[in-house]
Amino acid sequence: MVSAIPAGIEDIDALWLSDALGSRVTGVHAQRIAQDNGFSSLLYRLHLSGEGVPATLIAKLPAVSEARGAMDLMGGYRREVAFYRDVAGRSPMATPHAHVARIDDNGVDFVLLLEDLLDWDNADHLAGLPIDRARTCLESLAGLHAWSCRPGNHAVVQQFPSIDNPTVRDVMVPAFGYGWRMYLERGHSVVPPGIADFFERYADHSPLALAALTEREMLLHGDIRADNLFFDDDAMKVVDFQFAARGCGVADVAYLLTQGLTAQDRAGRDEELLREYLDHLTGHGVDYGFDDAWRQYRAAAVYLVLMPVVALLTWDVVPERSRRLCLTLTDRAVAAIEETAALEVFA
Repeated sequence: MVSAIPAGIEDIDALWLSDALGSRVTGVHAQRIAQDNGFSSLLYRLHLSGEGVPATLIAKLPAVSEARGAMDLMGGYRREVAFYRDVAGRSPMATPHAHVARIDDNGVDFVLLLEDLLDWDNADHLAGLPIDRARTCLESLAGLHAWSCRPGNHAVVQQFPSIDNPTVRDVMVPAFGYGWRMYLERGHSVVPPGIADFFERYADHSPLALAALTEREMLLHGDIRADNLFFDDDAMKVVDFQFAARGCGVADVAYLLTQGLTAQDRAGRDEELLREYLDHLTGHGVDYGFDDAWRQYRAAAVYLVLMPVVALLTWDVVPERSRRLCLTLTDRAVAAIEETAALEVFA
């Protein structure tokens, strides 16, 4: 009998794949990929032979490191499987086709078999997303957010936790202070005194930010990094939905622009790009006023520094590129906070 969910890559053999795909697979070779940035899961490129099967597929399995426990705590694997199972292919946000999306009742053991985007251009988060590609992503985000506002999709959206949830409040926010001290010790940028003082009291300010970011209930990607975007000319597909959550769509926009773009490319464009996103929403029939959106954008720019700062706590177990990425993203966010006077939201 073929197990529905493999215990590891060694179980994804020709017999298992034939059963999962409904086509005869005669051979499979698994190649580990994304080892520099995929530590929350294990990723493999499967080279297949057989009748009517793709030449390659991507297999995604749970991590075997301490990241497995973290994903369990945050429900990250449940979120991603739910997105591929119930949202992908239905919302306007394009994703790789999911041939298989299964998860065990324990919320940790899972398997995804995804279309391989080998011939697509994977954006580089460290280098920064070019403005034209950021605009493509804003249009895609608006499509997802607007889709999630439709009454018929309410039940699907409710599967995902709020951006303001116990794990964030009780685990990630308290950890910010430790990561911030690491940033100050290991980074090379000078933090403006007012921002430095503010972040020393980050935990005190986070409830106001979370209140602002839950004023609307849209389905967020939650980790809309350049590394999670693949391009083929004007087409784009998005991956990695382990942080999918409910909240204001502007949270995704702020994360993309204040951390995904270089400070030089973003400078002076925050309002312009935010208005473009809002225009896309209007085209989908969703009214989202600029004043509220700009306030939420600046709150998100401040709050979402949480992501790279807390990730610094993995310093001793991640590759050098991941370390540089955390420092660089924090640098970009601090620059955006200063330029947009984002701390005024908390006054």
